[in-house]
Amino acid sequence: MNKQALEPMWAYLHKILGNARRQVELIPEDKFGFKPTPDVRSIGELCIHLFTYVTESTETVLKGKHEQKEEYKFTNKADLLKWMDGRVEQGYANFAKITDAQLAATINAWGMDFPAWQMVSFVFDEVLHHRGQLTVYLRLIGITPVFIYDYVD
Repeated sequence: MNKQALEPMWAYLHKILGNARRQVELIPEDKFGFKPTPDVRSIGELCIHLFTYVTESTETVLKGKHEQKEEYKFTNKADLLKWMDGRVEQGYANFAKITDAQLAATINAWGMDFPAWQMVSFVFDEVLHHRGQLTVYLRLIGITPVFIYDYVD
């Protein structure tokens, strides 16, 4: 897969990330520690995880290797939203620099070798899966989520 094939997918991903951000805006400050069960991420940790991979994936392709990063810690919702916006901005800036040669290279992540283009494709699985979790978490704390196809540019 080349960059030209990925570009429309990443354009659509931007809309999905915007929708996910709007979901996060709905969360009251006192609910970021909420966990539906003890063995899962809190709603705050889920928000961080959802947006981390946007940058992690593109950095991996640019560097040609995967480096697991420590998850971000936030102090309040405004701080989290600013950090999320930064992840999206940096992820897209990184994506703009990626070449077809970098996408065709083999990289190792999580003990597996695969073409680098898959790294920036996995973002869709990650974001869609965790955005779905986020909508369930919101309902569990009594909040009606933003309609998942309600996109704002």
